[in-house]
Amino acid sequence: PFWRAGGEPRLPRVAWPVKADATNPVWNSSRLLGCAEEGAVVVVDFYDHDESAAYDVTKLSGSRPDFIGRAVLPVADLPVGGGSVEALLELPRRSLSLSSLRRALQPPGHPPTCTLARVAPSMLRGPRRKVVYLIRHGESLWNEAQADKDVYGMLSEVDHPLTAEGREQAEALAAQLSAAAGATPGGDSLLESTQVLCSPLTRAVQTCLIGLAPLLAGEGPRVRVVTLDPNLREKRNAMGKDSSGKWVGGKLQAGVRTTLRALYDDAPERAAPLCEVPLDLEMVRAKWWLGSRETEASVDARIEELGARLCYSPHNVIAVVGHSHYFRQLFRAQLDERATLDGGDASALTVQKLSNAGVARCEVEFRAEGARITAVQLLPGTELV
Repeated sequence: PFWRAGGEPRLPRVAWPVKADATNPVWNSSRLLGCAEEGAVVVVDFYDHDESAAYDVTKLSGSRPDFIGRAVLPVADLPVGGGSVEALLELPRRSLSLSSLRRALQPPGHPPTCTLARVAPSMLRGPRRKVVYLIRHGESLWNEAQADKDVYGMLSEVDHPLTAEGREQAEALAAQLSAAAGATPGGDSLLESTQVLCSPLTRAVQTCLIGLAPLLAGEGPRVRVVTLDPNLREKRNAMGKDSSGKWVGGKLQAGVRTTLRALYDDAPERAAPLCEVPLDLEMVRAKWWLGSRETEASVDARIEELGARLCYSPHNVIAVVGHSHYFRQLFRAQLDERATLDGGDASALTVQKLSNAGVARCEVEFRAEGARITAVQLLPGTELV
């Protein structure tokens, strides 16, 4: 997207990451376009991404992918900090080479649109420092099979749930939070988080609901919904079938509840309140995973997108539940060169992994060049492995 006035484009141009296999993509993150002149319009161009094309839309350089269409909307029509606005997507007269994609974009009687919203200026003036808790999932059946060198167990299924030990690890985190519940409120402890983002993969959602139960369940929960964000899914390696999902939309929520009941078949009363925690499914209503190996550039784009979401979030203490390889690559991308880990050298975070159900408290600054992690503290019981 970019904005223009008097027919002339204005910088900067910004881009959102590719959404694979999506005809109705959702991003839910913000970008800064600068100050718009009176009478300016916002222009949003959509492209069909080609994995073989190396095109930088912000510089208009490289091999251009197929152009899908353009939405144009006057800046004045976007309410500041208000609701979203739908803009009609103008399709080119000449058919796309991918006619099936065009048919998906423009079913009979339903012209394609894009939905935009304008961030309130108060969000831009918010604190440029936030506390983000990175929480790795508990041990999964895939982790167990990997430790046992059980190739069949690793590759026969996708999206493995937690093991009994993984459940215990998540419960230990919940116990740690409950023990801290008597502390004076108003700080930036994990228990003071006001937003929870979670990978949609089953092991992460189970860990989130069990480990963060003191935040999410019971009387007067601090956070009333868990937001599932595909940007947090694990990196998909060549043999990483466990990083592919198997459910979308309501079936995902139903599937997670089924796996929770199976995990607590010895104590169904403990699963019941966990199954009642609402999940925000907006970003997982269509296929949200890849079926093949993911490039480093793709993971970096997801990490940058997460940073953009955190930057413009109205929340200042945020819990993020995800995966070891993803978090390690996040540290490689966003760890400041002067960052500290428990007061010492933080470089180990770029080569080692958080232990299962481990938690890293990160102080994050949002600068012109993006999110930078300036200090990390491992919570008690968390190790680098």
